[in-house]
Amino acid sequence: MTDRVPAHYGGDPIRENVLGYGSQSIGEDEKQAVVEALEGDYITRGPTVDAFEERVADLVGVDHAVATTSGTTALHIAGRAAGFGSGDEVITTPLTFVSTAHVATYCCADPVFADIDPHLRSLDPDAVREQVTEDTAGIVPMHYGGQPADIDGLLEVADEHDLTVIWDACHAFGGSWNGEMIGAQRDMVMFSFHPVKNITTGEGGMIVTDDDELAERLRRLRSFDMDYDPDGHESEPWYQVTEGLGYNYNVTDLQAALGLAQLDRLDTFKRRRDETIEQYNEAFASIEGIRTPSEPVNSDPMYHLYAIEVREDFGCDREEFVNALHAENIGVQVHYVPLHYHPYFQEEYGYERGMFPETERVYEGLVSLPLHAKIDDGDVTDVIDAVQQLRTYHAE
Repeated sequence: MTDRVPAHYGGDPIRENVLGYGSQSIGEDEKQAVVEALEGDYITRGPTVDAFEERVADLVGVDHAVATTSGTTALHIAGRAAGFGSGDEVITTPLTFVSTAHVATYCCADPVFADIDPHLRSLDPDAVREQVTEDTAGIVPMHYGGQPADIDGLLEVADEHDLTVIWDACHAFGGSWNGEMIGAQRDMVMFSFHPVKNITTGEGGMIVTDDDELAERLRRLRSFDMDYDPDGHESEPWYQVTEGLGYNYNVTDLQAALGLAQLDRLDTFKRRRDETIEQYNEAFASIEGIRTPSEPVNSDPMYHLYAIEVREDFGCDREEFVNALHAENIGVQVHYVPLHYHPYFQEEYGYERGMFPETERVYEGLVSLPLHAKIDDGDVTDVIDAVQQLRTYHAE
């Protein structure tokens, strides 16, 4: 590392091209798989979707996997399958993307936020327990960045009050906890296959469960709540009926073909993410004012995000840090603006800033550094050098 003036203060950028915080990795095998699907008999939902679901279920160690068009739609129909509705309360985290809370809002239930454990950055079981009322119907924890939430603690709260648990594991596909894969926990677990996630199908999501009745309900809701084999269908094969309000959340064989090829590279993707995290952890351990993600306990996460916290003793605040890294052509991001800061949740549900102090303290410093399967050692060095040089500039 050489002494230099950071680009934000007049120097030259450390990189010519922008390094994004996330990216997909698509190889020749993926391209060929999609071409083969295009040349087959099905390009919408067909046997390749079935194969993708079976492979994910087998990987996770559950009986059922139901593919949908996104992690968001997976969360939506999970709430419907759980029976959430008007008058129900669903407890979730404010430190997440809006889709997590929509498990409640899409079903006309009320989202109830509880504060986070600042080390895991996910729901604190004690905070959840304080929010439970006679109207509480479920809990929707989110595995922030891919690190497992306090699964034992949250299931204990659910058992105490007979609550459905829907895990938002959109960041966590490919990780494990206590020797079992993330996704094997009750009652339902959702994944996202967006391009910046751990594997991609372009857009897409998945719900996994061991509950036969939930799985059947999810499959019906995914496709118009249609009964394709009602009484009378045998003699009148065109006779199919909708039995309720369902959706067109069907994925295509093209997406599933891409997903199957991505699964073949899952171990490679995880290894590269782990190597990058190791490099970051070593480099930032001695930098004052940087808090790195906490060490995993009884788990082997597949991290979607590497989110640090920039504190006052770094020498600049989070806003200046982000803008300084952007000036270096390093595309850092912040995950997420707490949901109780959003006008929708303030106007509809009465939330205000100041209500969840642990969430707000963590958010004030959060910055996600680049982490994805395509990142190489040169990219990682650029990120490390940019952060170290920014710290040096402010320490002088």
